[in-house]
Amino acid sequence: MKISISLLRIAAICLLISGCSNYRELNELGVIIGMGIDHNDDPDNPYKVTYQVINPSGLAQTSTSGGKGLAVINYTVSAKTLVDAYAKASAIIPRENNISHLSVIIIGEELARNGLDLLFDAIERGKNQRVSVPVYIARGNTAEYLLGIIEPLEMTPGKNIISTTKSEQSDYGSTNEVYVYDTISALMSEGKDVLLPGISIRNDSKKAKQISNFETTSPAYIEAKGIALFRKGKMVRWLDGETARAAQFVTSDINRTDVVIPCSVKGIVTITAIRVKSKMKTKIHHEKPVIQTSLNVMGEIMETSCDLDMSNPRLLKEFERKMENELKKQIKRTISIAQKEKSDIFGFGDALSRTNPDYWRLHKKNWDNLFSDAEISMKVNVDIINSGMRIEPYKSN
Repeated sequence: MKISISLLRIAAICLLISGCSNYRELNELGVIIGMGIDHNDDPDNPYKVTYQVINPSGLAQTSTSGGKGLAVINYTVSAKTLVDAYAKASAIIPRENNISHLSVIIIGEELARNGLDLLFDAIERGKNQRVSVPVYIARGNTAEYLLGIIEPLEMTPGKNIISTTKSEQSDYGSTNEVYVYDTISALMSEGKDVLLPGISIRNDSKKAKQISNFETTSPAYIEAKGIALFRKGKMVRWLDGETARAAQFVTSDINRTDVVIPCSVKGIVTITAIRVKSKMKTKIHHEKPVIQTSLNVMGEIMETSCDLDMSNPRLLKEFERKMENELKKQIKRTISIAQKEKSDIFGFGDALSRTNPDYWRLHKKNWDNLFSDAEISMKVNVDIINSGMRIEPYKSN
């Protein structure tokens, strides 16, 4: 019995020791939280990869113990592949590289326009990497440059990018987070093209990458700006504002957004869409695809500059019709742009493959041309459920 108890104690000690065998202090690891991928002019090393690494000493500045430097440090290498870049980074990052906490990937616009190809293969194939990482396009810039911006509010550029995108998505809706697995799925699909959010720099200056960026009330900062359309893995153009938001209406990727419509000769009314649901259907007519979209929107009147009685149900019906027409106009404009670019960012081809598989098998290789010429049928239904806390606006004397 004593021998058995001794063996159990030894086994328990071994388990405790083995449980800590992979333990590492934070200051022993190079924790990579952001990655930027840019085109490199060297044909032998076509990629320039920037790794953003946490600086534990910089993070400690907010505590009473003090600290040194910034919260993050960037390291850039040129390489043949992403795996090659990760290996080369070990020569300049003075700690054991750890990419399991990667939270954002930024792709330079030049590289995006050249084509993504199998860019994400290493990320999907790697054992220590996640495919639930959001992907962004550095608009008119390089990923390396954007990752070097000293953020005035957030501790790291990556955190600021994610927070800004989520805020924009919840309040306006012209952009949204797209993860690595979404991007790979679209790249592999024959009936859907890639759509990625863009980020840019507002108030860019020489101080943007310096501590002095904190010392002004108008600092340089990163902003969510537009969405990038791709065709067969290559970026073709940007969509902005209402045109970008209309794409999100079609795919139901909007939480809430404001639509402004006229209510008199000079007055306007702001209606907030608080629930958006869309459906896509396809059918074949005379051997040509017809794309049918239906959109249901629930809204509330949030602001008006018209002296009107908002309790009048006829007036609310009039606003509903006006908002329906406005959304139809915006969505048709966006679909028309996508058709011109032969970029099916909505996934109409995927919908067609499910409803008409035989037709799809025969014509999928020519889908970009068929999509470009497809007839679009659209229905929009708006229900205004209330007019806010006031019935009549206040009047100025």
